[in-house]
Amino acid sequence: MGKHELPRRARLLPVLGIIALVAALLAVGRFAMANNQTTAQDNAIADAAAASLLEDESADAESEDTADDKPAKTDKRDGKGGGKNDGSNTGKNGSKGPKGERRPSVDLRNRVQVAADGLAADPAAFRVASFNVLGYSHTKPGGNKRGYAGGNTRMGWAVQLIRGNNISVVGLQEYEQPQHATFMNITGGSWGVYPGLQVGKKGVRNSIAWNNGVWELVEAHTIPIPYFHGNLVPMPYVLLKHKETGRLSWFINIHNPASTRGPAQHWRDVATAKEIALMNDLQAPTSANQIGVPTFLMGDFNEKSEAFCRVTAGANAQAANGGTSSPCRLPSNHGIDWIFGSTPGVAFSGYVRMDGGLVNRVSDHPLIFSDVTLTGEAPYVE
Repeated sequence: MGKHELPRRARLLPVLGIIALVAALLAVGRFAMANNQTTAQDNAIADAAAASLLEDESADAESEDTADDKPAKTDKRDGKGGGKNDGSNTGKNGSKGPKGERRPSVDLRNRVQVAADGLAADPAAFRVASFNVLGYSHTKPGGNKRGYAGGNTRMGWAVQLIRGNNISVVGLQEYEQPQHATFMNITGGSWGVYPGLQVGKKGVRNSIAWNNGVWELVEAHTIPIPYFHGNLVPMPYVLLKHKETGRLSWFINIHNPASTRGPAQHWRDVATAKEIALMNDLQAPTSANQIGVPTFLMGDFNEKSEAFCRVTAGANAQAANGGTSSPCRLPSNHGIDWIFGSTPGVAFSGYVRMDGGLVNRVSDHPLIFSDVTLTGEAPYVE
């Protein structure tokens, strides 16, 4: 070893230092790269989670919008004694109101819109009628009404009159089973009928028919009304929705007993009292800030002044052909067949009492009908 030659170990120290430094730098580099990769993965996971959350929120919102757009389901159960039959759809049972009468169901009340901020539904215009079509049994062989064609032929003429006069809802009296079959065959399901045969042969005689293109059935019920000798007969009332505007209307169809089988004044008085009470029940507002559902009472009352004066005063109603309730003054063009309607929100016009011609070949009663316009802030269904 020379004087100035360093020991072997001393010469290796710088080399070892450089190697250690390089190793440290490599370790730092790997840590930084690993940290960057972890951060990128974490960011990707976070982005995916956020996207998933946004998709879930969007799906929830879309589901809510879809649910709002779907029409509310209507329970197709009928009112008392009803059920599906003869092409008509029956509504659901209402909850019982005063004296056991039917009131609109809870589900319906939840669906009903009440005009707010002065924004009512559009006015609804239609034509309503009442027609005692003279029962099939009266003109069959052995019947008590001679000189008429058979009941099925006459029912065909009745349908011709109803359609030809653009009537969209009609109360039918003395509408017997064979006439009902003829009506359904001719109309082919384009008209609904209640009760038809849904509550038996007694019920079919007083039925309400409506054009399914104009109206949608919401609820259907019957009420027992005393007829000959006080025997109770189911008579219908239905809640219909005017399809174009969503406005609702109740229609009641009745036939009170004549005195052809013994004195019937007492039973007519009892029947009229029940009919007035039902009309008041159905048209009563559910809140102080609205008018009630417009209600129509139509049929063969077998009375003139007695029926008019009692109904217009007792139910705060108006007759389609005019007159005044206080003092009671009959309209000039009247008989024993009547169409009454609620006072608020209902305007009658163009009343017709059609007699003679084809009407006289169908029945011993006139066909009566009137145009109706519904206005005001009454309940409606969208």
